[in-house]
Amino acid sequence: MKRYSLNGNFSLVWLGLCALLFLAGCAPTVKERPRFFWPPDSGLEKIEYIDFYQADTDVRRKANTWMTDALLGTTQPQPVFIRPQAIVSDGKGRVFVADSAAARVYVYDFVKFQVRTLKKPDNSFAPLQLPMGLAVDQAGQVYVSDSQANKIFIFGADEKLRGSFSHPELQRPTGLTVDEKRQRLYVTDTGDHKVLAFSLRGELLQSLGKRGAGPGEFNFPLDVAVDDQGSLFVLDSLNARVQVFDSNGEFVRQFGERGTAIGSFQIPKALAVSPSGLVYVTDSQTNRFIIFDRQGQYLLTIGALATVVDGRVTPGGFAMPTGIDVDGNDTVWVADSLNRMFHRFQYLSEAYLREHPILPGQAFQP
Repeated sequence: MKRYSLNGNFSLVWLGLCALLFLAGCAPTVKERPRFFWPPDSGLEKIEYIDFYQADTDVRRKANTWMTDALLGTTQPQPVFIRPQAIVSDGKGRVFVADSAAARVYVYDFVKFQVRTLKKPDNSFAPLQLPMGLAVDQAGQVYVSDSQANKIFIFGADEKLRGSFSHPELQRPTGLTVDEKRQRLYVTDTGDHKVLAFSLRGELLQSLGKRGAGPGEFNFPLDVAVDDQGSLFVLDSLNARVQVFDSNGEFVRQFGERGTAIGSFQIPKALAVSPSGLVYVTDSQTNRFIIFDRQGQYLLTIGALATVVDGRVTPGGFAMPTGIDVDGNDTVWVADSLNRMFHRFQYLSEAYLREHPILPGQAFQP
């Protein structure tokens, strides 16, 4: 694998890649293009950088042309987002992004090549105040937690508001996930240091935890996810760990710690569990996301601080990443808060590699 070093000054990196693009444009036939993979220099690539999305026009950009925009910049791009916070994909071509500062949830539709927002039935803007969490079920319904309104809003597959619910025990809803098998919606209540389970109609079914540092206790939990076995993964943010519970809410194990060592956290913001059984956690303080297996064994870290200047984007670079989601295609979506965009990565499953083999000379490590 060829490697580029990132040492805070990207000029030589960009110059070299621009030269590659220039030479590729001059060649009569080009079959390969640079592709960016992790882990570095291993020959066992597992994650590929696919694209970034900043402006509304990016939804129409082909995945293999992102590099031109990233290296040369775009003409005064107008970002859609102010502060993207949460992200979720339905795995069928729609990606939903909650912008907490704009009080909007944007819909990037890669089938119709459109950017829309979730709305009321009369097509006016949905009455959101501080959207902080997102979930989508198999029927295409979208759930939005609003930490200021202290409500969970429900939108139909048509992206129109169907209703909302709250509860006296709910103080500050943030992260959301849907348990399809048990027809439950789990909500992290950051204000009351709990995880609440609701029916999809808004009936409170279960309350887990209290404030503390012991097993089953939380200190400002921010996100929650369910795997295909029904296990519940809770990002216990200020305890700098992930706690795992069985489908009945019984504590099973925990992993993670605060620190600077490999696999540790500083300010973890969100988590997701993939169909392949991997756990992804964003750490906004260190501008990266970290990958574990289902048992909590550390596997890989991706990311570094990189701010967007003149539209130029660094593959794997972030400025305070927040939300993360992995859809049914093992596609990884990351909200990049201060860069006002989101990124697309791909876990290289056997099925994906059969359709997108890595050709000689393509593999680069940014």
